[in-house]
Amino acid sequence: MSNIKIDKTILKQVTALPKVADNADSPDWMTSIQAGARERYQSQELPDRTLHLWRYTDPSLFLYSDGADAQQNGASSKTVSTTASTIEPGVSPAYDTAKEQLAAGELAVVALDDADGALDIQLTPAAKDAGLVALPLCEAGAKYQKIIERHLSKAVGAEFGKFEALNATLWENGIFIYAPDNTVIAEPIHLLRRGSASSRWTFPRTLIVAGENSRLTVVDEYYSANDTVSDNSNAVVEVFGLTGSEVEYVVLQRNNAHTISHFTERTTLADNAKTTLVAASFGGKTHKANLGTIMQGRHTNSLQYGLVFGSDKQSFDHHTEHINRGAHGYSNLDFKIVLKDKSHSAYTGLIRVDENIANCEAYQSNRNLLLNRGAKAESIPELEILCDEVICTHGATVGPIDEMQVFYFLSRGIPRNEAVKMIVRGHVEPTLKLLPESMQPRVRGYVDERLETL
Repeated sequence: MSNIKIDKTILKQVTALPKVADNADSPDWMTSIQAGARERYQSQELPDRTLHLWRYTDPSLFLYSDGADAQQNGASSKTVSTTASTIEPGVSPAYDTAKEQLAAGELAVVALDDADGALDIQLTPAAKDAGLVALPLCEAGAKYQKIIERHLSKAVGAEFGKFEALNATLWENGIFIYAPDNTVIAEPIHLLRRGSASSRWTFPRTLIVAGENSRLTVVDEYYSANDTVSDNSNAVVEVFGLTGSEVEYVVLQRNNAHTISHFTERTTLADNAKTTLVAASFGGKTHKANLGTIMQGRHTNSLQYGLVFGSDKQSFDHHTEHINRGAHGYSNLDFKIVLKDKSHSAYTGLIRVDENIANCEAYQSNRNLLLNRGAKAESIPELEILCDEVICTHGATVGPIDEMQVFYFLSRGIPRNEAVKMIVRGHVEPTLKLLPESMQPRVRGYVDERLETL
């Protein structure tokens, strides 16, 4: 018997799902995908908590609840702007900084996806001249139908899982990034996802397509507008690297301490394509992320790096995947987690090499640093190797700071508190250096904030 049938409260939440938002910019074929996703969400059971992927987080936390949500009547609350923002200077420091960097030529695109206002997208003249496309996804559905039909919901569709089906139903404008063949965008593209000032769910959706031999970097930042409410989010990101392309995708999550968030990302690589994923998680009450690369082509290269810093009673649940479907692939994952107070982290990571996919290399490492007795970390690395001619390794460590390292600093006159901070900074610094230069000082600041109370 399904979990939905057992729990009448959950059943009420599932059946109360609103109709797909009526967005005039969405073509019929796109609206039909959302309608089909709605039916699939309502018919699917909750994930089985006996499976390790959901052992540490209650899936009912991510069920839709209308609350004060303006979507409950099936109407979209957003407007679309490509010229000016509705947020006044000083309201969102991150957005103000991004606009300054855009004006200075340090960014190629700044997009503000404000849950309560406009979707504002601004490009530099150089990015436009290079052919870069950055549009609301619903608007791009008509202008770039062939490209979007070929990719939207192909890596993360409604069949992916119950909560991915929920996002496929309720996303509104979304963001579409497209670099045509042979396009090189040197400066990062910065997407800012500002949560709602009221207690409600939002459903960001992103589709990134890198054409053949193209190069681009996307920074995707999620943060709260109001520190006192639970501005919950369910986000999906699909990245497609076509033949010979290189894509760097950075996701920064710094929601407030009340927020529940569910995040799913999949990158699909064609022949000779490369990707680098950097995931940094600092915020939220409960944050569950599912990150992965499907190495579809031959001679692909995928690097994944993670950084989690938990405090208070935060709960983090990260899952990563490297799926090798083409020969001669190379992948490497390094996920670092730092926990203090009574925070908790669960990490599960899968490397899979399909049958007859020879000459692949895959490495996976998860290192957990516990700063006090109340913090707790779980780690489950996995290998599914269906081919003999491969090189694969995985490993995980969980433990406190090495007292010998602390003693080294103490013997040189450095107080214990400062010694611990220096060790933690050294632990995370290699990951921070992988971020775009424009992001590094701010993220280091988030680390230092957590270290202040040690």
